[in-house]
Amino acid sequence: TSLSASSQELERREARVQATYLTHLITFTRWSQDHLPQDGMVPEILVIGSDSNGFIASLKYLISQSNIEIGGVASQLVHRKNSQLKNVQAKLKKGMQVVFLMPDSGLDVATVRKLSPSAVIFGFGREFVTKTGGDVSFVSSRNRVKLVLSVEYFRRTSPKLSAKIANLKSVVEIIRKPRKTSE
Repeated sequence: TSLSASSQELERREARVQATYLTHLITFTRWSQDHLPQDGMVPEILVIGSDSNGFIASLKYLISQSNIEIGGVASQLVHRKNSQLKNVQAKLKKGMQVVFLMPDSGLDVATVRKLSPSAVIFGFGREFVTKTGGDVSFVSSRNRVKLVLSVEYFRRTSPKLSAKIANLKSVVEIIRKPRKTSE
């Protein structure tokens, strides 16, 4: 059991690093006024799917401690499981700033993009950016977490990631253009 306990601890540590990266990326992202919540609504970071390694708990803790702001307003974390997809789709139609698709998420990048075009979409695995068109993914390898970023996240006007992130070459890989997959 020590091997499995050690592997679980490694997964929890990776989840904390991923949550930290996510909060930093949000901090370095700028949204135009039309892509922010209106009428006093609070910006939300929406996580869709199940969590087994503590990512959501780590993210919740970091957001509560760091006062992560989107457009100058403190944001809040909203977690929805796949059993709540109708509620999630209604939320996405109203406009979302950050959407994180867990590996088992019942929604894909294309659906999220269609419902909430100005959202930054996060996920896991290199193919999340290279093939499905996500904006950011986390790739874990050899006890390290690396960020895979779409170049579009830097190029578009809103939401736009600060180019300073590109200087972190040891942890960042920028993908020029996702490959089209046949459907």
